[in-house]
Amino acid sequence: MTDGRRPARARACGAGRGERIVQALVGLLLAAFALDSLDQPLLAGAVGAFAALVLVGAVRGWCPGSLPMLLAARRAERPNRHGIPEARQDLLG
Repeated sequence: MTDGRRPARARACGAGRGERIVQALVGLLLAAFALDSLDQPLLAGAVGAFAALVLVGAVRGWCPGSLPMLLAARRAERPNRHGIPEARQDLLG
């Protein structure tokens, strides 16, 4: 970017190599737990879905907790139905 701001992905998480490795290990641990609890399908499905989210985040380099912030940043970049970009401000910061 030309205005010196960091991209939304870097602001959202900024996971380094070590953090991504730990995130992948946690995702594998969650996947193993999901496989172990296949006798309870609701629990296994929920944990399996979260494990997949964590593993994809480790590979792509974003944190699952920052996903709502990334989606909000994408929504803010799109112009509204009149073609005018929204002028959003951080109210708490």
